[in-house]
Amino acid sequence: MNAKNTQNPPNTIFIRFYPSNWPLAHVLIQQFAIVLVVCLCLIIFSTSPAWAGPGHDHGDAPAAAAGAALPRFTAHSDLFEAVGVLLGDELSITLDRYATNEPVLKAKVELEAGTYKVIAEFHADHGDYSVPSTAFKKPGTYPIVLTITAGDQTDLLAGDLVVPEPKIQMAHDEHARPWLRWLSYLAAALLLAASALWLLRKRRATVALRSNATFFAVSCAVIMGATAASDAQAGPGHDHGGEEAAPAGNSNAPKRQLDGSVFLPKPSQRQLLIRTEMVEEKSLPKSIELTGRVIADANAGGKVQPTQAGRIEAGPRGLPTLGQTVRKGEVLAVVRTSSSAIERANQQSQTSELRSNLELAKRRVARLEQLEGTVPQKDIDAARLDVASLQQRAATVGASVQATESLLAPVSGVIASANVVAGQVVDARELLFEIVDPSRLSVEASAFDATVISNIASASIATPQGSVALQFTGAGRTLREGAIPLLFRTVPGKGALPLAVNQPVKVTVQTKELVKGFAVPTAAVVKNASNQDMVWVHTGAETFLPHTVRAAALGGNTVSVVDGLKAGDRVVTQGAPLVNQVR
Repeated sequence: MNAKNTQNPPNTIFIRFYPSNWPLAHVLIQQFAIVLVVCLCLIIFSTSPAWAGPGHDHGDAPAAAAGAALPRFTAHSDLFEAVGVLLGDELSITLDRYATNEPVLKAKVELEAGTYKVIAEFHADHGDYSVPSTAFKKPGTYPIVLTITAGDQTDLLAGDLVVPEPKIQMAHDEHARPWLRWLSYLAAALLLAASALWLLRKRRATVALRSNATFFAVSCAVIMGATAASDAQAGPGHDHGGEEAAPAGNSNAPKRQLDGSVFLPKPSQRQLLIRTEMVEEKSLPKSIELTGRVIADANAGGKVQPTQAGRIEAGPRGLPTLGQTVRKGEVLAVVRTSSSAIERANQQSQTSELRSNLELAKRRVARLEQLEGTVPQKDIDAARLDVASLQQRAATVGASVQATESLLAPVSGVIASANVVAGQVVDARELLFEIVDPSRLSVEASAFDATVISNIASASIATPQGSVALQFTGAGRTLREGAIPLLFRTVPGKGALPLAVNQPVKVTVQTKELVKGFAVPTAAVVKNASNQDMVWVHTGAETFLPHTVRAAALGGNTVSVVDGLKAGDRVVTQGAPLVNQVR
């Protein structure tokens, strides 16, 4: 400061190095200009691409991370759909059915591009066809024509293969080192310091100029220190782009697009077994679902129960086993009756008494026969009848001590349940065997609305092996646990699926009411993030678009989409949950 102003303390830190008669705005403008010059020089030196460290990127990160798309072409007709991808030295072609997305294997595929004509080679391990890519090395648009012969079907597909110009990207020097950046900072600081010292040597240098030089040095140190700290925290691979850097992706990998669609390459579709179906709008019967269980047909099934307690003995063919076929009237087992000690004592006492009476009756008959002619004939006949009666009673009582009961099959069929072993003691009316006819079973369902009875058009039950048609036979008129019992009978046939008695099932009843919509399998309907029903539509060869829909049950494994689709859409019917998981 000047000597005359040494007694006056400075007002602020900004005018400490300046005479007290300088205005504050003038000082702030000078210091702001110094800071601006220092920052500008540091930015110029630090943004040079050649001096950036390994992996250090200042460019547009998201664009660089997207990856270059592989050159490809798509073509389809009403029969086939083809996708060609340029992979290195070959052009890989996948061929599928347009409607169902099923792979077409071992077909004859002839490719024509201008004067270039070649027959594609089929690869059984990948299920694709390939041709050499020598004719597609140069950038440009190549019209492709495919002649496909698959069995007795022949078709032509046309598409354009676009090979883009190679993109020139600014690559960082792999031999650059971080010390080059520090060297640029040092050079900038020395250059500006030399300029300030040259000005200080001039005769017109003042206290303000010296103060500016001091502030300049402090600003350089603070800004360079902050930049160095930022670089130390960033580390290798740091990105200074304004947008969030996207991961480097493979353009040929499954991914979810910004509009919600899914890009799924043909190899991934083959791996996930994606199948589609072209839908048509129809008027279909509306369905309701009822809970039920399988029961034995009253006219084709039966139960075997003993009428008295006893011990089980095997029949002529031994004890029947589960699944064994039996005929009506066949002896399944023998029950040898058993009784308590007091019952056996009473039976023996009664037998002895009957034998005694029989002996007396025989003697009486013998005496009367000796007096024949002197006694009436009727007395002799009565005595003989008493002997015969006592003989029958004694035989019956004697046989009851060791009586047996043969258990016969009431109907022809198979053994559905067997609850006995040899020597087992059973009680009267205990269920020992159950016989059913697998081709003649019934299903009992529960309905909570009486109007369903008069509105049934057809019915079926769905099983993991398929659906079984049912025939409605009648309904009860008495509520059972608050519901009306409905009785259905399975329709016999060669393709009848196996069912078990008491198996719980879901009965789908098609009513006479019609609903207009598109019939799709139940597996085609999935849930989106908002828990809404949706289906995936195959809009392109490798593109799938979600459609939010409203669906109504039709029957078994089928639903009717009443809103959200149009005729001709290719709906994913197999693998829809897998497409829904692509992120």
